[in-house]
Amino acid sequence: MFSFGSYYLGDYDGFGGPDRRGWADKSEAALRRERTANGKFDDFLKKCSALDMNDKSIFPLTEEVVDASTHLTEACWKTFRKRVENKGCKAKRRQATLEERVASGDHRKGKLYVISITCPVHPSKAKDEKLKKEAAAAAKKKKAEEAAEHKARLAAMHKEKVSETYAKIVCEEHDDSNTQHKTPGKAKAATMDSFVNVKVTSADLLQHAMTVHNKRQTEIRLANQSEERKLMSELMKKHGEEKQELRRKMKSNESKLIEGAKAEYEEVKGKIEEACADKTATVTPSASAKKIKK
Repeated sequence: MFSFGSYYLGDYDGFGGPDRRGWADKSEAALRRERTANGKFDDFLKKCSALDMNDKSIFPLTEEVVDASTHLTEACWKTFRKRVENKGCKAKRRQATLEERVASGDHRKGKLYVISITCPVHPSKAKDEKLKKEAAAAAKKKKAEEAAEHKARLAAMHKEKVSETYAKIVCEEHDDSNTQHKTPGKAKAATMDSFVNVKVTSADLLQHAMTVHNKRQTEIRLANQSEERKLMSELMKKHGEEKQELRRKMKSNESKLIEGAKAEYEEVKGKIEEACADKTATVTPSASAKKIKK
């Protein structure tokens, strides 16, 4: 028996859909339009290269290079934009106006776009400019990471200082011999700067006390729930055994009563059979019956 969707050749999802895994992302027509857009971009670069590289007033230069007649699909647009960015330029698209759609001669119902290209510097300097931007971005990222690391280190130092101050106030010692009421704390990291002055306020201590209190409450609830589950399990097991024992007793009593009733029946049956065997039953007509007969 054929499964649902077996009508389609290459069906892989079992729901009647064709297998699109081998399909191309770009059609031949889409690739031709992409090559046209690349050619227009190359012409724009040549135009920029012919300009005076020492005239700083010219750049950045922005022009609408690809009109609405050269429609790029989403896949083609991504490839085209990546190529533009690799040349040190920027690509931006906007939706075409009604007049531009009519002028393009493209009658598709979807959106049409006009693509503008910005050349920030002379093409001969674009590579160096790109390297500078990449270096600046890497330096900015590194600075942000260092700032985040420094902030995290200060936060850890502050947390440790609050924990130590709290422990001194409540007269608790940080060792393994403490009871379960001991305030939990982590060992001081070796990388922390001991010379940094960390300030601890009363609000910090109260917040830490609340955290310790909430954690203690959670521990109590979890321990109580665990003990409750254990006791309930034992109780259910005990009750189960008692119920089984009661069922066995009731079944045994029932069997005895049935056996007794069966014995009584056999005894009565024997008496009836014995009485019928010893006597011959004779029927004598009554006086009224005799009168009717006459």
